[in-house]
Amino acid sequence: MLLQGITFNTTMALVAGAIILLVPVFMRAVQRGDHASMVGWGYAFIAAGFFLGATGLYMMLTWPLAQVDGAFCCKVDNFTFGEPAALYGILTFVAGLIVLRTTSSADKNGGEVSPDAMFAALRPLLFVGAIGGFGLVLIGIGGMHFGMWRPPDIEPLARLMAGSLLEPLLMMVLYIGTGVTAVLAPFVRESVWVARLFAVFAWCLGLLWILLSLTVFYSHIGFFPQPDGSYI
Repeated sequence: MLLQGITFNTTMALVAGAIILLVPVFMRAVQRGDHASMVGWGYAFIAAGFFLGATGLYMMLTWPLAQVDGAFCCKVDNFTFGEPAALYGILTFVAGLIVLRTTSSADKNGGEVSPDAMFAALRPLLFVGAIGGFGLVLIGIGGMHFGMWRPPDIEPLARLMAGSLLEPLLMMVLYIGTGVTAVLAPFVRESVWVARLFAVFAWCLGLLWILLSLTVFYSHIGFFPQPDGSYI
């Protein structure tokens, strides 16, 4: 049986979920005029974006994930995980730099960072992310249509859902929902309802990505053979 060799998409999902959760919290900090925390937010986005962008680029360019016998998911994960992670990781990294630059400019001028100024500086990146969001929607639809998210029987938690649509539906919701959230992002300052919908989507999807990553941390440990040659 051919086993998965590299499974670092666990932490990638964790960081992706953390970034999605951080965005509405950051928006609230900017709206409150919490100027003192802006430098910390900038470095948080830089750190998270660097990890997600670097691992996404590696996965996109080298295709380290091997196909597993009896599974329908694994090799294709190299681009369904890798390419979106590379795009949004790099965007998040650059967003952190913009936050630092905008904060530094405000400090030099002896003023606070206004929500309008911060949003205006970040909005071009949000439009790039919005275009990428349509790709996420198509990944979600394609993954369900081609059945690539059916869980392998040898994975400890996923095998409990073998033959069920629960996991494929979850993955489809994660991708489509994240894509819709990205599409909404550039317009949050134009409508209260868009801002509220964006916040609800971001909180729910961020938590779901983190929950998925936590279950996969456990499962991927049991994905490897035990000393006696058996599998968990």
